[in-house]
Formats: sequence, C-alpha cells, structure tokens
Amino acid sequence: MSIFTKIYNTFLKIFGDIKVYKYPFFILYDPGSYLIKGDEVREIMNKVKPGDIVVRGYKNYLDGYFIPGFFSHVGLYLGSVPNTEKISLLPYFNKQFYAEGEQIVAHSMAEGVFMEDLLNFCRCDYLVVLRINEIGQNEIDNIYLSALSKLGTPYDYQFDFSTFHNLSCTEFVYLCMQEKLKKEGVIMRKRRKPILLSPTLIPDDFVNSSLEIVFKSKGISNTVIEKIKEQ
Repeated sequence: MSIFTKIYNTFLKIFGDIKVYKYPFFILYDPGSYLIKGDEVREIMNKVKPGDIVVRGYKNYLDGYFIPGFFSHVGLYLGSVPNTEKISLLPYFNKQFYAEGEQIVAHSMAEGVFMEDLLNFCRCDYLVVLRINEIGQNEIDNIYLSALSKLGTPYDYQFDFSTFHNLSCTEFVYLCMQEKLKKEGVIMRKRRKPILLSPTLIPDDFVNSSLEIVFKSKGISNTVIEKIKEQ
C-alpha cells in the first residue's frame, strides 16, 4: 500500500467520524459511538423487571463535568404499557408525555417527566440495573401509578429537594418509591449547590445503597462500583 493510499484511507476514516449540526452550525469529531452495544441491550431487556431503577452515564459529555459522581442520569422501568387496569385508577395523566410499548422507562429530563422505550434509554456508555430486594406486586402497581401521575412535571433545574413542584431525574425516581428507597439506604447527602451545602440526591446515591445490582455494563469496572460505595 502506497503512502498516498494510507493518507487517503486515514482521511476518509476521520472524515466519516465528523458530525455537522446545521442549527446552530457546529462541527464535531466523534470517532466513537455508545459503548453499550446490541448484545448488552438484549441482556438488559431480558433481565429488567417493573419497578427496577436504571442508572446510566456517558463518556465525554459536557453535563457529566457538572454532575457529581460517575453516573449522570436515572430512570424508572415500568414494563409493558398500557396496563388498562392500572390506568383506569388514575383520574388524569398527561398524555403528551405518555408512551406505549412492551418495555417502557419513565424519567425526567429538560422537557420534564416523560416515558420512552427502553431501547432509547439504553443509548449510553454505562448502565446498571438496580432492584429493590423485597417488593410486592401491590407496591409495584403503586409505583407505576405514581410515575404516570407525574408525567409532564417540569424539570427541576435548581435541584431543590425541599419541594417537589419540579422534578429532576433523581427526585422523580425517589418520589415514586420513597419509603422503599429509604429502607435500601438511598439517602440525600449534603453537597455544594453551587456554593452553599444542601441535601441533594445524585444518580450515584442509588448505586451506593443496598439495592441489588442485577446488571452492570461491560464498561463499568468493579473498582468503579467499589469507589461509589465507599463515598
């Protein structure tokens, strides 16, 4: 292979990893993709159960530098939706943020609390599935109803845990199963926000508990989990 061919092939390889965003105009070189691949997604789909907590993280995303800890987001797995028996018990839920499917996750992002397919939620670099050790079907049903009743709740950009008018991702999951999570050792810790110390809950706090880890993606070493649990 000639030097020209090597240079040409290298250029095409780099060129193929450049992303262009028209509005606003922005060029990004991204030679990688999400670390979680199809085989792990299939494993997650087979293991996850309604009432499980899914915690995820990313490599090299800007918001990861502003969120304390290894993980940056958390959601609540609801399972198959709709469940007509449970929905009939609700007087109202915001259909704009409602989604149906075989495997649905509810979580809170900039657009507020909404539901989406598990496949979409798994587009990340790191993911763990956590499970409450002892939970009955009635409790799972109540978690399901609680999650649906919060659809459309605005996102809490202030991360104010003294009120729940707006909900960050951690607030949403915590509020849906507060009593069970307290028993599992998921507790708020005082952190600077941004200057003063105040009680907050970050995604790592769900891992740093007695919740059972039923799945851990390949990119997460045991050392990472040990460090989180030592906090």
